[in-house]
Amino acid sequence: MRFRDRRHAGALLAEALAPLGLEAPVVLGLPRGGVVVADEVARRLGGELDVVLVRKVGAPGNPEFALGAVGEGGELVLMPYALRYADQSYLEREAARQRDVLRKRAERYRRVRPKVALKGRDVVLVDDGMATGASMEAALSVVLQEEPRRVVVAVPVASPEAVERLKAWAEVVALSVPQDFAAVGAYYLDFGEVTDEDVEAILLKWAG
Repeated sequence: MRFRDRRHAGALLAEALAPLGLEAPVVLGLPRGGVVVADEVARRLGGELDVVLVRKVGAPGNPEFALGAVGEGGELVLMPYALRYADQSYLEREAARQRDVLRKRAERYRRVRPKVALKGRDVVLVDDGMATGASMEAALSVVLQEEPRRVVVAVPVASPEAVERLKAWAEVVALSVPQDFAAVGAYYLDFGEVTDEDVEAILLKWAG
């Protein structure tokens, strides 16, 4: 299954989520690409949009290969195999570097749209795809601390391993779970870069 672009994926994802009966959900996009998908989902479900901030902790020499991720609250989530590819000191240094990026991004985004409270709410966490699931697991660890009523992870495409991993945490809706999963971008015809400015423009529409 391939998607035209992130908005097309968001429209299809909203259709799959509609039967779940979510009540005025808070739809949390993982910046940056996930925010475009989440914007479409939130509009179509009659919810509201916010972001959940996480950063991937990449492997030495291969930053796209996630060994773990850090969340907005500073939590470090490590993949089971992390120490096979890097030692503890590298992981701590890289996590600290990503926390610094997160702080700056939080300041920037929260100026545009203050954080939405999640306690007692139905929450949908959205990204444009899941490879390892590390970023989404970090996001979930942040969100669950706020005691939402219900949490659903929703993505257009995911690896089977990521889906299994996340099922222990929350309901998971994935439109496509290919057994021979490749990079997330392989399932989009248009997978152009999403900038901080793009995210701010989307958040600004919801700030009123």
